[in-house]
Amino acid sequence: MKELDLSQQSGGCGSNSTSVRLMRFWLESGGNQTVKIIAQQGVQADEVEMWATVMQERGVKVLKKELVDGKVVYEVYLP
Repeated sequence: MKELDLSQQSGGCGSNSTSVRLMRFWLESGGNQTVKIIAQQGVQADEVEMWATVMQERGVKVLKKELVDGKVVYEVYLP
């Protein structure tokens, strides 16, 4: 399973924002697969959830969400 660890990167806006990094990861890794996304608790995790909610109409689904070592780990299906 491919993995995107957002917790290692500082937040920001523009090309460094969480949503842009998620879209770039989707484009680079391709669709029709389940991926793991790791986010810091708080704002970064909220941004992942907002992105997934907006992208639901495109087929993105959060399959699993759990707290591991103070980080939020998602399993997300990318169509």
